[in-house]
Amino acid sequence: MFSLSRLLSLSLIAAASFLPPSFGAPTTAEEPRAGVLINADFETGDIAGWRNWRTKFAKVTDQAQSGKHALVLGPGRARACQELKIRPNSRYRLSAWVKTDSGAEQVELVASDFGGPKVSVASALTEYTKVSVEFTSAYVTDTLLITIWHPFGTGMGYADSLELEYLGEALPPVVQEFVTPVVPEQKSEGGVAQLPPEDMKWFLDAKFGLFVHWGVYSSVDKGNEWVMHNKRHTPEGYRKLAEDPNTGFTAAKFNAAEWAELAKSAGMKYAVLTTRHHDGYALFDSKHPNSWNSVQHLGRDLIKEYTDAVRASGLRVGLYYSPMSWRYQGYYNVEGNKMNPNVWGYTAQDWHKENARVMKEEVYEQVTALLSKYGKIEYMFWDGAWLGQTVNPELEDRFWDTGRYQDRNGEWLIDERYVERDPANNQALGIMGLVRKHQPHMIVNKRFSWVGDVDVDEGSAASTGDIRVATMEKCMSVQKGGWGHVPGAKVFSFEEVAVYLSDAVVRNINLLLNVGPDREGVIPQNQQDVLRQTGRWLEKVGSAIYHTRGGPWQPLHGEYGFTYSGNNIYCHVYESYRDKPKGTFTTQSIGAKSVSKVVDLYSGKELPWRKNADNTVTVEQVDYAQTPYVTILQITLTEDVYAN
Repeated sequence: MFSLSRLLSLSLIAAASFLPPSFGAPTTAEEPRAGVLINADFETGDIAGWRNWRTKFAKVTDQAQSGKHALVLGPGRARACQELKIRPNSRYRLSAWVKTDSGAEQVELVASDFGGPKVSVASALTEYTKVSVEFTSAYVTDTLLITIWHPFGTGMGYADSLELEYLGEALPPVVQEFVTPVVPEQKSEGGVAQLPPEDMKWFLDAKFGLFVHWGVYSSVDKGNEWVMHNKRHTPEGYRKLAEDPNTGFTAAKFNAAEWAELAKSAGMKYAVLTTRHHDGYALFDSKHPNSWNSVQHLGRDLIKEYTDAVRASGLRVGLYYSPMSWRYQGYYNVEGNKMNPNVWGYTAQDWHKENARVMKEEVYEQVTALLSKYGKIEYMFWDGAWLGQTVNPELEDRFWDTGRYQDRNGEWLIDERYVERDPANNQALGIMGLVRKHQPHMIVNKRFSWVGDVDVDEGSAASTGDIRVATMEKCMSVQKGGWGHVPGAKVFSFEEVAVYLSDAVVRNINLLLNVGPDREGVIPQNQQDVLRQTGRWLEKVGSAIYHTRGGPWQPLHGEYGFTYSGNNIYCHVYESYRDKPKGTFTTQSIGAKSVSKVVDLYSGKELPWRKNADNTVTVEQVDYAQTPYVTILQITLTEDVYAN
């Protein structure tokens, strides 16, 4: 799609180029009870075993901690990853020897995808130092992703002699009391504060939204939204393909009202459409002379059609916008003195800094148009502020001016035609200044070099870990592979989507589920079917999703999680719950509170229950066969969950 995870795999992203994960050898009763790391000391002289698709800018070096070889990462953002089998329900210690070129760098050792919160440890020391983390795999999880990470800097990071040590079986779960709700701190950056809780409430209540990746890429080389980059199409060649009247992007069957109806039938509460992706094609009327847009091409403002229809349907209106554009060579050389690596083989030219300034200017014209000409916009999904496809926060801040004001002494001042000024002080408004002027209550994510109101988790990996304090949204595609239209793509089943949604909401995370319409604007039928089936399920269990918050207890990955609202606690019980064969479910402690009744939410059937000596509640006669993917029980207390 568009994420940093996608950015880090650019060299491996072309069709059929994904490498299979590197698994350790299967564990048997005779082997040590720990995962088997491949090439843990890099003595093969290469990165065999670490060639996971996520690996980027990694190779071997002779600067070893022991033996002849070690791993070296960099310069810039780099990592090496290995996935392996481990024992479920077990404790482990992961360690490595790491060092950096200078104290301005760091190397991070990360353990993730084991069913619990990601854990990591970092060092910036220039001499080899041993670092380690401990973690416990979930009862139902037998995989681990190990990442050695160099997050930034022009120098290098090094790692050697990794070890994964089995520490024994996991301790039994401890009975939890109610967690204490935490109101997230309202942060400020660039002279602009995050929105207050009253403006965030609709988003936290909504839980489920429709994401749509649609643009000219939907018609080119199987519709991958990164196709211009992956196939190295020049801007001219790409435009010719995209505008071919027979095979290109036509939007001939696009009906925004039908899209809105589908989202509503799926139980979604808001929708987000890509107004412009990284290829620079805008689905709206842009007046910048460099713009390439649907009004020029098709005589249609597709964003106006979309915003009018979504708003009329009662859904909240969201937009996606990418400030980066592959149409500009200067994107890879914004300072004019260093050309970042790129697939087109561009080399540094004197005119690149000015070219980058014009790219920024087009962004300001288009963002101003989106904020001022399409009525109330309630959510903006920014994406792609990194320059030259390299994350450099300091440069991004200087270049984009995403705070309240533009730097009046900046190096990339835009033409006055595209400037809006604050009447109080005549200063030119920056990106968030424009947002707060035109859409003062609009929620934005953090992917435009500003702190953001919403953090983003991308991809189809399961949501794990504890209840989130900061507002979070998970985005994933309903089709398996790709965000733009992929002809004949398989899709996640309704049951899988239900679990993804449940996994998210028990952690206070929204789910933004993507569809990929074809070049004419038709959403594939198998994607529609999954969405409508999800809606039918939500008609019965929606009270456990909408207007709830995660809690009052922490979830246990793969087994259960909880949401609550008022005096109701909703228990989301998953297929791998360890006591499922008993036909019962036991909660955590409700303390001195009392239960009035328990209901299977899907069937509406009231169930017998008992309060135990440790203040847990055991529900009996649970029919797990009815909805085996996730069974939701509603426990009604005699008072509000957090009543004093």
